[in-house]
Amino acid sequence: MIESLTALMISTLIILTLSICVSEQFKLLNEWEQRVNAHKIILLHLKSTELPNPIIVKGQKYYFYQKENKYQVRVNQNVY
Repeated sequence: MIESLTALMISTLIILTLSICVSEQFKLLNEWEQRVNAHKIILLHLKSTELPNPIIVKGQKYYFYQKENKYQVRVNQNVY
């Protein structure tokens, strides 16, 4: 009985650890995806000035700002 409970505890800890790791990896991928999309939007604005603002990509709004020679894209709370 004690061995079964120990095995259950170890299995539960492994599953919990894996789910936390996978969740953090998805957050990291989402951040990188936002960064890549922001840079793509900057390049699109350099090619054409007639793009809408904001641009919606996968349900997220990307706002483009240009001040002198600085280009910024804001999505959620991040600025790229």
